[in-house]
Amino acid sequence: MTVNRQAKAKASGHRGDAANSKAKFRARTGAGLALAALMATSFAVAPVQAQSGAAPQVAPPDANFQKVTLNDGPGEPVDLAVLPNNNVLHTTRGGEVWLHEAKTGLNTLAATLDVYQHDEEGLQSIALDPKFGTKGNNWVYLYYSPPQDTPVDDPATPTVNEGDAPFTGTAADFEKFHGTLKLSRFQFDGSTIDLASEQEIIEVPGDRGICCHVGGDIVFDAEGNLYLSTGDDTNPFQSGGFTPIDERPTSNPALDAQRTSANTNDLRGKVLRITPRTAAATPFPKETSSPRERPRPDRKST
Repeated sequence: MTVNRQAKAKASGHRGDAANSKAKFRARTGAGLALAALMATSFAVAPVQAQSGAAPQVAPPDANFQKVTLNDGPGEPVDLAVLPNNNVLHTTRGGEVWLHEAKTGLNTLAATLDVYQHDEEGLQSIALDPKFGTKGNNWVYLYYSPPQDTPVDDPATPTVNEGDAPFTGTAADFEKFHGTLKLSRFQFDGSTIDLASEQEIIEVPGDRGICCHVGGDIVFDAEGNLYLSTGDDTNPFQSGGFTPIDERPTSNPALDAQRTSANTNDLRGKVLRITPRTAAATPFPKETSSPRERPRPDRKST
C-alpha cells in the first residue's frame, strides 16, 4: 500500500496547530476570565472601601446657629463685608454704606455715595482688600453707578418719566442713556469711608434707563487677584420668552444680548480678573467705542 507521507505530515501539522490554537485560546480565555474576575472584585470591593471610611457628616442642628439682625430697616440691601473685628459693612442700592457694630448692635452711616438709580442701578457690591488691616491697608472696594449726565425723571411731569429710555428710536435717542458702572476703592478709618480717597479701578459700560441685569459682585482669590462679575445689561422681557437678540437698528441696544455677554470685546456678562497694584494710580482710558463693538480689554487695575 502506498502512503502519502507528505499529506500525512501536513495533516499531523494541522492537528498540532489546532492543538496549539486550542491551548492558546484556553490560556487567553483563562487570562481574560482572571482579569474579569479581578475587575469584578475591584468594583465590588470599591463601594465597601468607601463605606468603611468615616461616617458622612451630619448637618449641625439649628440650635447651633444664632440669627443676628444687622439692620431692620436697610432700604434695599445688596451686599455685606465682615471686618476683622466682626463689625459689618453693608450696602444699599440707594448708595448708603452702613456700619454694624457687633458688640452693641448699633448701625451708623459709614458713607453715602451719590449714585444713579433706575431699575437695578445704584450701589452694588462691597469687599475688603485681602490684606485689610495690615500695614496701613484699609482699602474697601465698591461697585456702583455714578450719576453722570444720564436723564432722570422730572417730578414736575407726573405723566411721563424722562428717565425711561425708549424701546425704539434712533441712535441719538439711545446715546444719552449710555453710562458706566465704576469699580473703585476707598480708605476706611474704622468708622467712615473717605470718599475723597477714591481710586478708580475700572469702568464697565451700561445702557441706562431700561431694565435689566446690571448687578456685579467682587471677590478675591488666595493670590490677591480681584474678580468682578458683571451682568449682561440686557432686557429679557421684550422677546416673548426667546433669547433677546434684537438686531433691528431702531431697537434699544439693551434688547440685544449679542453686544455684551456674547461679545468677548465687551466687559459685560463676564467674570473679570484684575490684579491690584501698589504703585501710583494710573487711570484707565474711557470706553469710547460703540457699545456694540468695543475693544478687547487688556488691562490691570491700579
